[in-house]
Amino acid sequence: MSADHKFVILLMEDDEVLRRYLAKLLRADEFDIIETGSVKEAMEHVNTPLDLVVADLKMPDDTAIGFMKKIAQMQIEIPVIIITAFGEWETYLEALDLGVCDYLNKPIEYTELKEKIEGVISKDTKKKEI
Repeated sequence: MSADHKFVILLMEDDEVLRRYLAKLLRADEFDIIETGSVKEAMEHVNTPLDLVVADLKMPDDTAIGFMKKIAQMQIEIPVIIITAFGEWETYLEALDLGVCDYLNKPIEYTELKEKIEGVISKDTKKKEI
């Protein structure tokens, strides 16, 4: 990642208060944030250059798993971190099979989310150096 490139995160969260809170913290850490409240809205941004998706598992119109399946069918590779209040083992395994980067249970601590994001940035930087 070049010095002039800001890391772009698509933040999918239907809880508007939580979405705005996380977006505010992420912007303060100098990430570019695209906020969406549904999978349909998120799909409108998948052709935008995105570095990461942070997605609530259960959205009003689909799930983060459904989103991941859709982008996989489009042959779009974007790292995804799922956040959820519903930590079901089967869902976790399905997300792993689809290539999810990480899976955080709510309530999430911002510092924990930021650590996960920095891990994605580190992996991305290493890939580009190879």
